[in-house]
Amino acid sequence: MANNKKEFNYKLYGIFAVVIVAAALIALTLYAYTSRYTALSPEKTAQLYVDTIVQNGDGYNAYKNSLLSYDKKFGDFIRENYIYPEIYENYKPGESTKGLKGLNDKSLKGENTLNDDGTLQGKVTDKMYPEFVRLITENKGFDNYDLIFKSYISELKKVRKEIFGDDYFDDEAFFKAFEANLLKYGESLTGCEDEFDKNTGVQLKKAVTGSYQTAFGKDYEIKSEAVSSEDAEIPDISEYGIDAEIAEAKTVKVNLTVSGNSVSEDARPLTNGIEITVVRIGHSWYVANKSCDTSALYNIGK
Repeated sequence: MANNKKEFNYKLYGIFAVVIVAAALIALTLYAYTSRYTALSPEKTAQLYVDTIVQNGDGYNAYKNSLLSYDKKFGDFIRENYIYPEIYENYKPGESTKGLKGLNDKSLKGENTLNDDGTLQGKVTDKMYPEFVRLITENKGFDNYDLIFKSYISELKKVRKEIFGDDYFDDEAFFKAFEANLLKYGESLTGCEDEFDKNTGVQLKKAVTGSYQTAFGKDYEIKSEAVSSEDAEIPDISEYGIDAEIAEAKTVKVNLTVSGNSVSEDARPLTNGIEITVVRIGHSWYVANKSCDTSALYNIGK
């Protein structure tokens, strides 16, 4: 059991990050496959949006099913609207970055950036986690994504410069830190087990009892179900900056049920459901996220 006493080794962060990225790629492939068919149904589109949030507090990936991802991948939406304006001076969303010189220029990479084995990146990620939690808590979820992304990136640039000692900044700096913080936040809800490196025995992750487990029992299960769908007023699509025509809109009511050990009925939130507005463009349905209030989904188990 001597191995269990070893503390997290930041030098293994890079290896662990590769595992996380591989798992994420598999998850994204499955998500894309599921979303392709889910988008044909307004009820399934709304249900998936809600379920993505409630299972792991993941309003970030839920947006991949929204109008923010209508004409581009959600990652590209973030790059164009939040990351590139921080990298390139006077950059405007939608412009090509070809030929532009900014903070991602290789000449700005210092020795620490060039030689980091994952140690410094791990420190950046850890230092950013309290800021991530603050933003999600104070904004009651991801609905105010504009403020969240702007505030997070602004702080990340400062933290990265402090730890790496140079001005270099690229899109990967954001995605590595933010998505690692998102994963940790999700585990603070769902809980996780101890995890050790198979070869060295060094502890990569410490067991955490999640707030869902505390509220509903270790073997809790949250289920979401679309129970009704009604025609709705078509929202103003100009708010999303996309060129498209909405054919119709619906309000879909999604109910949540929570099962667990020793949980009273009054501790099971949102039994009356949450309403999600979805719109159809062509044959596909998208969540009109600016017409939705998902803040209640982040209070489950609290």
